[in-house]
Amino acid sequence: MDIPKFETLLLEVDGPVATITLNRPEKLNSISLTLREEFLRVLELLNPGDAIRVVRLKGAGRAFSTGYDLEGGYDVMSGQSRLSVETEDEVSRLGESFIAQDRDNLRQVTVWLHRIRRFRKPIVAQVHGYCLAGGLDLIGVCDTVIAAEDAQFGHPASRALGLPTTIGLLPIKAGPLKTKEMLFTGDNISGTEAQQWQIINRAVPADELDKQAMKYCRRISLLPLDMLTVHKDVVNRWVDNMGYGPSVDTTTDLNTISHQSPFTAEFIRKATTESLKAALDWRDGRFKRQAEE
Repeated sequence: MDIPKFETLLLEVDGPVATITLNRPEKLNSISLTLREEFLRVLELLNPGDAIRVVRLKGAGRAFSTGYDLEGGYDVMSGQSRLSVETEDEVSRLGESFIAQDRDNLRQVTVWLHRIRRFRKPIVAQVHGYCLAGGLDLIGVCDTVIAAEDAQFGHPASRALGLPTTIGLLPIKAGPLKTKEMLFTGDNISGTEAQQWQIINRAVPADELDKQAMKYCRRISLLPLDMLTVHKDVVNRWVDNMGYGPSVDTTTDLNTISHQSPFTAEFIRKATTESLKAALDWRDGRFKRQAEE
């Protein structure tokens, strides 16, 4: 296979296992528009034939992914507005509402995640470091998740920026009580705890992660692709029948409402007029102070 060059990803092929590496280490592999587009291009490349039967997904540098790129030009940080445009069309002159544009942006993220989830070959996530917010969404549409014991899972954005697009399937995986605990506090949990919560399949020592994840990929690649595809699809359909699709649509709609919060507006103001670090310090500061009491 001729492997093209990508701006945000690396692709390697080792026998029946292809490895996709999120390659924005300077941004802790935050998910940008370009990364989203390139990810789908890679899946299209890997889809034909059965020589490659399993896809491993990991991150370069210190983290798997810290979530959606808040400086990447979309979602609530996109700078959308209702500015008037020069047109004779009275209907469009005033522009769309922010909430309508925000909802459409979030729906595009949902479509991206659906396409990953429906990819016909198993995707195994190998998680180290941080797996936050959109990172939870990404592992939520993978088929197996193996993580380092000291990895960090969470959604600190719940403190000011609303919900992960699919909530990482936490209501199904971890149940309503644990999901609410994570969303109410914005606190992270370790890989060991994530296994206990059933967010991941297993947690392993960090220095064994790469070896153990690849060993698992090679083991399941011993099955023919038609069997792997059937096994994946039947479980996904069970989850669909449990309400996956309508629940994700509801999350998208409620997320647009959460983005109307004055807390969200203040976070965006600080991020755009001061810095993202200043906004994060403002968001998390009171939680750090309370933890020290």
